[in-house]
Amino acid sequence: MGMRFKRGEGDLDGIVILAVLLIIIWVTPKSHTPSETGIWTPGATISSYGTDNNTSRGTVSGTTLSSAGASRSAQSVSLGTGNASYSYQPYEEYVTIENYGRNPIDITGWQLKNGKDQRPYNLGGTLQRFSADIAVIPRATLFLSPTGQSALSNVVLGDGEKAIVTTGGVSVTSPYRIVSFKENICTGYIETHPDYAFTPSLTQNCPRPLDEPGVKNLPTECRDFMNTLSSCRIPEFGGKDSEGEYCENCVQGKLLPSSCVAFVREHFTYQGCVANHRNDPGFEGRTWRIFLGRGWEMWNKDYESIELFDNLGQLVDFKNY
Repeated sequence: MGMRFKRGEGDLDGIVILAVLLIIIWVTPKSHTPSETGIWTPGATISSYGTDNNTSRGTVSGTTLSSAGASRSAQSVSLGTGNASYSYQPYEEYVTIENYGRNPIDITGWQLKNGKDQRPYNLGGTLQRFSADIAVIPRATLFLSPTGQSALSNVVLGDGEKAIVTTGGVSVTSPYRIVSFKENICTGYIETHPDYAFTPSLTQNCPRPLDEPGVKNLPTECRDFMNTLSSCRIPEFGGKDSEGEYCENCVQGKLLPSSCVAFVREHFTYQGCVANHRNDPGFEGRTWRIFLGRGWEMWNKDYESIELFDNLGQLVDFKNY
């Protein structure tokens, strides 16, 4: 009788243990593959996850990340194709990087990679593949100095700020040496200077000529002339007056007093604008102009992928077209 009681007790213990195991198996969550969780792991192929302006933001086959997961900046930074699909001159070709988040993001040292390694090239009847081109976001200057002595710092995109990343560079060094820079309320004068050409155009948001400090102290004739000037435009000096005679004190073809001509020369250039407005609230713009300095185009006109990696080698964003 005692033996039967102990065997029954053992059977009961076994049933309890089995039941507990079944409960554990039932409540334990199932594991997921990277594509199910949305986490990109090393060696994973990134699948398509939507479109933006008819440009696929996925299907980057074979992309390998340096560490598990996307960059922390992926939630707030957006990569734009700019004119990459139709421009072939390096000094015109550009893509954009924009910060939609609330926190500043330092993009210095981030890398842009094209899809050259994904396209076969026919050379002499043989299909060959080449390594992708990779460009690094350089440092830039917060203030483009008229003297050419521009101090470089990291490129930090504030909330809503954008970087226009041009493949080439600006070869013109006079009157202003152009390095990667942040726009300001005076750089519109450089945009309208005949020796420079930017794609896309620099923002033209210069102070109104009539609002320049000192204008109210000028003679009425001079003040009236200031009212005819356009913002961000360097006036033309000399030439001929309305009667066709050479006019040393003419501005835009109008004869003015010498004091007025001197005032115009001093104020309405990039250098003059900076001297009078460098300390104004809102002097800095919200757009960075970054130049990679390449001598040839980086982005193909079709079958291209543009990938942006942070300084840890993690994918931030990408576009296909």
